[in-house]
Amino acid sequence: MHRSFIAVILVAAAPAIADSTQLETITFSQALGDGAGAPELAGARDAADLAARVPLPRAWSPLAITFAPGLRLAPEDERGVEGGITVQQAVPLGATTAARRSTRDAQAERRRASAAAVELDSKLAAASAWIDSWAARARLASAERDLVLARSIADATTRGASAGAFTAPEIADARAFVAEALARRIDAAGAVTDAGFALAATTHRPRIVGADGPLPAPEIAAPAAWPELVARAHRLPEVAARRLVARAERVRAVEERASRRPQLVLGGELVRDAPGALTAIASIGVLLPHDDGAREAGLALVEARDADGLADGLAARGALALDRALHDVEHTGELLAALERELGPAADDAAQRRARAFAVGETTVVELLAAQRTALAAHARISDAQAAHAWARVRAWLLLAATEVAP
Repeated sequence: MHRSFIAVILVAAAPAIADSTQLETITFSQALGDGAGAPELAGARDAADLAARVPLPRAWSPLAITFAPGLRLAPEDERGVEGGITVQQAVPLGATTAARRSTRDAQAERRRASAAAVELDSKLAAASAWIDSWAARARLASAERDLVLARSIADATTRGASAGAFTAPEIADARAFVAEALARRIDAAGAVTDAGFALAATTHRPRIVGADGPLPAPEIAAPAAWPELVARAHRLPEVAARRLVARAERVRAVEERASRRPQLVLGGELVRDAPGALTAIASIGVLLPHDDGAREAGLALVEARDADGLADGLAARGALALDRALHDVEHTGELLAALERELGPAADDAAQRRARAFAVGETTVVELLAAQRTALAAHARISDAQAAHAWARVRAWLLLAATEVAP
């Protein structure tokens, strides 16, 4: 009778994932939205807007006003106060204002691209943390089912021992199964807590949270389109930001040279000669710089070349990351399909057959527990594979979405 009771427990054990915690939970879409609300992202966006509105300095040099008082001492009959006031304005002959405006605009565009890169990183981190939390909660639910089952078996074997249905070694095996299941449950609960803290950190929440709802399954293009998609890696925000750094430095080189072009100097002078003469004089000249800004422009071009090199490297690594992300979508999908099609049903069938054999005394508790443990491990692996496939799809989806609009 006790053997039949245990068999009914094993056959009725359901692999469905249950809510095993009392954590505050959020959906995947909430996690993604909260991840995009990172304080550093808001700061980066505000900085980009402010950079686009920075007022430009005047291209003209400061107005020079000189007052030169004097006193005529001789001849005696012409003694008196005299002096002059001179006003001069240097007018640049180069397109300095246009160069400064181009520099400001390039810096603003670079900051916008940097903000987009921060947004992508924040979304990836939040998505990864949410899926990790989902997987941890699934493993905890599996561990709790395992523990309930182990305790039921241990209770039944203990009650059946007095009737001679089970031997002392079988009872010891059942109790060992309980101890092992309890340890797995404690480990799984700790993993849920760790994942909850990580999710709270990436979604900028003040307390621990957990994943709630189904795994995301964004649409991914067919494999035939993947080579073209990988080729868009140069549009990734991080790559675009480095390209715009290079552009800003090249524009700055133009500005440095433009600011050192010759300047036209216009002036006027009003002179009073004692005892009463008053003279007005106009002046025009050219201010010739000592250098043409070659050093400053050269340093800016060095920075531009360095940024271009970094962008080339980021583009190459970005293409590899896109290629790998798409490959992971295919690989994890194949693995998940194989596990759901082969491993899960086979493990369940083996556990059920072992349970029926145990009910008629054709197998031992040890063999029964081993079969049940295999079935539980199979469903835990399927849950992990579901999470891995979801993460592969989400990662590829977010990376590709970031390349849809060229900067």
